[in-house]
Amino acid sequence: MRTRTATIVTAGLLLTTLTACGNSSDDKPAGLTAQGMVDQLGDLYPLPNPRDNTSGCDTGKNHPNDCEQLITTDPVSVYELKTPEAAANWAKQMDGKAKNKAVQAGRFMLLWKAAYPSDQDAVAEMTAKAKELSVKE
Repeated sequence: MRTRTATIVTAGLLLTTLTACGNSSDDKPAGLTAQGMVDQLGDLYPLPNPRDNTSGCDTGKNHPNDCEQLITTDPVSVYELKTPEAAANWAKQMDGKAKNKAVQAGRFMLLWKAAYPSDQDAVAEMTAKAKELSVKE
């Protein structure tokens, strides 16, 4: 009887531990996200009206160039992509369209909107910070 009780208690503790591990936020991919990038760039200059527009750049078909996350603010959109190569591809395709400026920072692309004029020093400082953050991840 004691052995069976000890086995049941041990199994219950093991199940509780595995369940707790499975539900932790550690299951999410580690590293910098588009939201994290926006948060850190927002420490330098205000980035008003952040919103998650990931559905606009993810086909749901696991294409290599799909974005992982897209956070749009009034002056800049931050695209988190799977690889630096995908980010370079997006930057090449988007740069200059509608007079917007696209910049690659590792596996991220920043799209500065021409319709929301930003101080060039602020853009340069935030771009440098984005490149620095992408190297650290």
